[in-house]
Order: sequence, then structure tokens, then C-alpha cells
Amino acid sequence: MVTPITGDGDALLGELTGSGHASYTSTRRVFRIIDRVSTGGEQLTVKALAHDLGISVSTCYHLIGMLIDEGYVEKLPHHSGYRLGPTVSVLFERSRRSGSPAVVEPVLRDLARISDRTSYYAVLASNDDVIVTHVHSPPDSPPLGVPQGFRGPSHALALGKVLIAAGGSAGINRYIEQHELRPFTRRTITDPGKLEPHLKEVRTRGYATDFEEFATNLCCVAVPVSYESGTVAGAVGLATTATTPADDLRRLIRLTRRAAEQISTALRGQSRTPTFEGLF
Repeated sequence: MVTPITGDGDALLGELTGSGHASYTSTRRVFRIIDRVSTGGEQLTVKALAHDLGISVSTCYHLIGMLIDEGYVEKLPHHSGYRLGPTVSVLFERSRRSGSPAVVEPVLRDLARISDRTSYYAVLASNDDVIVTHVHSPPDSPPLGVPQGFRGPSHALALGKVLIAAGGSAGINRYIEQHELRPFTRRTITDPGKLEPHLKEVRTRGYATDFEEFATNLCCVAVPVSYESGTVAGAVGLATTATTPADDLRRLIRLTRRAAEQISTALRGQSRTPTFEGLF
């Protein structure tokens, strides 16, 4: 039986978000477990998960047990692994009706129409992969680039670059140290000595680009979105082709900046109905 999300259903996070380092660490582990289950949980064992998290098997069983009790995770039958539980679906549907999607989608829709390009919104996964959560194409045009729900390497995509760069030197160094810089085209930056200054330049100028670094004839620009505290919430991007003239590319960067500003403003509570209308 799934515990309701409100009331007693908040018990799990309530137990884990008290003051102190131990509670903070446990909270991070819980979210890492959920993320791990979402990407290949069918073959996941507690022993392997405990090893990944750097914790004892008994502690891992305790955390998994709480997630199962609250409906965030389900144990598959016949000694198989795990899958996401029904509570996650409820939370997802709730988020689609309110919160950031309500802020992001109207801006992306306007951005796609005004730029005549496919627009994107993306966030970082716990392992620093970039996840595309929203995609909008111009009216009567097929989408260009990666699909909604895409999860991939941050170093090869503008959306991922700008999110990694937002973490400063510590975030950039962590990514380079912990990830294989896999090549996807001959233009992919795979040399750590080149990627580090490149990402630092991205952070300084406030936007990222990729020129056929993930796929042939695909070029993208991306700008970070932030909360009032300065914490980066995600990134807005536009996809275009390799033949796009330099002047048009600069126009796309300006439009992406304005879209990111609109979403940042709305996330900070300064506007409830963000739109591009009136900006031009």
C-alpha cells in the first residue's frame, strides 16, 4: 500500500532532512538511489548499489526499505531488481500541472516560434548527465536535435556544458575527473586540458555553444536559468544547423538569453505568466 504524499507520506523526507551532516548525507543517498533505480534498476542488486554509494549493505537495505514503504521504489518479483514506484508518477503528474513546467513551457513555446528553431530546457542528473525535460518546435516544423527525455554526456552538448560550468572550478574539475570524455564526432572536446578552459570561458561569458560536437550538422546554444539564491535550476537552449550564418547565431544567443531571464524571473516569483510578448 502506498502512503499518501501529503501528511504521513512526507515521513521519509521529514526523517532525512533534519539538521546535521548525517541527515544531509542520507538525503543525498536517497535521491541517488531513486536516480539509480530509474536508469537500469531491473538488474540492480543491493550489494552493487551499496558499493556505488560507498555505504554498508545493511544501511542500503534500510534506505531502500524506506523508499519501498513510501512508494518511491518497488521490488520486482522473482529476485530481480527494482523499479520506480507509483508515488514518483503522482509527483510527476503534479509537477506537470504546477511549478516549473508551468513556468518553462510558455517561454519555450514563444522562443521556438520567434526564433524559428527547436527550443529546449534541461537539467543535470546526479551523475552530471544532461537530461532534456522540455522540447518545443516551431509551428509546422519537425523537431531538430535530441528528443524530450534524452539523457546524455554534458561535455558534448551546449545544454550540459553551461550546467557543468555553472558549478565553477569545483564542478568543472569533478566532471573531468569522474567522466570519460567520449568522442561523438571529430569535433567533440575530449582533451581535459582543452575542456577545462573551455568550460571556464563558458561560465565567464554566460552561455555555451556546441558545433557538431554531438552530431553532424547539429549546433546548439544554451544559457543557464537560476533561482534568486543564484543556484542554477536548469538551462534553456536552441538547436540549429551547421550552415547557420554568424549573425543569425548571435541572434539566437540573444533570444536564448532573454528566454533564460524570463524563466529565472518567474522562478523567483516575480512573474506568474512569463511570455516573450512585448519584448520585441
